[in-house]
Amino acid sequence: MVKSKDQLYDRIDYLRNINHNGMIDRARIRDILNGGEEAVRALLGERSSLDFHELPAPNMFLSALERFAQKLGRSPDLKVDIINAKDSERAKKKSEKIERIVGAYDDMQKLHLQLPQVGRWLPGYGFVVWVINTKVDKDGNPYPCAELRDPFTCYPGPFGNDQQPKDLAIITRVPVSSLIAEYPEHKAAIVGKSSDGDPNALSSLYYNDGAASWANQNGDGKVVVEYMDDDGTYIFLPETRKVLDYIPNPLRSGPMFVIAKRFAFDQMQSQFQHVIGLMANMAKINILGTIAMEDAVFTETNIVGEIESGKYRKGRFAVNYLAPGSSVSKPVNNLPYQLFQQVDRLERHLRLGAAYPVSDDGQSPNSFVTGRGLEELGQSASLHVREYQTILSDALQELDAKRLEYDEAMFPGVRKPIAGYHKGTAYKETYVPTSDIKEFYTTRRVYGVMAGFDEPQKIIT
Repeated sequence: MVKSKDQLYDRIDYLRNINHNGMIDRARIRDILNGGEEAVRALLGERSSLDFHELPAPNMFLSALERFAQKLGRSPDLKVDIINAKDSERAKKKSEKIERIVGAYDDMQKLHLQLPQVGRWLPGYGFVVWVINTKVDKDGNPYPCAELRDPFTCYPGPFGNDQQPKDLAIITRVPVSSLIAEYPEHKAAIVGKSSDGDPNALSSLYYNDGAASWANQNGDGKVVVEYMDDDGTYIFLPETRKVLDYIPNPLRSGPMFVIAKRFAFDQMQSQFQHVIGLMANMAKINILGTIAMEDAVFTETNIVGEIESGKYRKGRFAVNYLAPGSSVSKPVNNLPYQLFQQVDRLERHLRLGAAYPVSDDGQSPNSFVTGRGLEELGQSASLHVREYQTILSDALQELDAKRLEYDEAMFPGVRKPIAGYHKGTAYKETYVPTSDIKEFYTTRRVYGVMAGFDEPQKIIT
């Protein structure tokens, strides 16, 4: 059922409200990982007087996320099993053709460049979102494309028992010129004000702090909402409650988006949510240690007596002549050794809480190292990576199914060219979604060194 503008507004407002608490953590995580002055303020509070270049503490969040994303950022191997129980040559050729079609989708949307970004957003925000759309090649041939969206602007609905939301709102700011170019027929509504004349009347939907993003470097423009559910996609302008566009959903499998979320206990959380306080403490103690070190070096000088040489000189090679019986003393201000021990202890707790092993930084975790010992220590880290790979492989399989279904539903009889490499061999051919896909949407995404090999090949290898 197509929704009215009031139903749209109420539903989007509801999604905003249920995601409100999570947005606070998302904002802090984003500020810390982006670094700079906002990172200092997020760690040390609004009243911090330090500039970002004066913070004497490493951004361990960023380092941990970079190291972890490098393990997650590669594409899993694609496999399509034989489409029926018959081990025939025709069935093998059909499954191989679907494999090449999906591989062409991946090349078209540059999946190998999306996954390193996913490796940063999935642990950092706790989830990532792909939206199914159409992309046209240089010759005008349409293909399904999965667009990766910034989770900071995404507001998923209730996850339910199967932990998959049924609707999604994406709230962004779009430059007015871009909106008018896309929807010239709605120019009056785009440049106009809200219905009651107050531009902040609908402030509950205006939470986009104007921060710059890749999609909008200036961070200015009108707030636009993309709302997606089983019916389709609504492009909604909340300021004037105007539906700019409506795209019906051609998929029977559900809405035109896929969400991959990390496993958590009771709510969607970042991998680093529980160690923000530890990192703030580490920064504070580092600052106190630096101040104490400077005070110890530049400690004051106490002179008892008279100076015969006139002005008291300081610095290297300075000579002062004092009257007989005078004394000079510098108070000792030793830096407590326990301060450095506490910094090391905080770093250990931070690494444990953030699942960030010292071996990622090229440090040996033991004073004595054996191959078996390192293998045992690396096992927990590899299990951690494997869990994320399970999430990603499942999401990509669902993405494959939706792209194949979308291709068949939107471009049923269109003959389209594809080209690329499959199992080390170059290919160039055409396909027709109706006859070549034919309601077969199942793929497998497999991680591993020999993931593309069959079991007998693995044994031989």
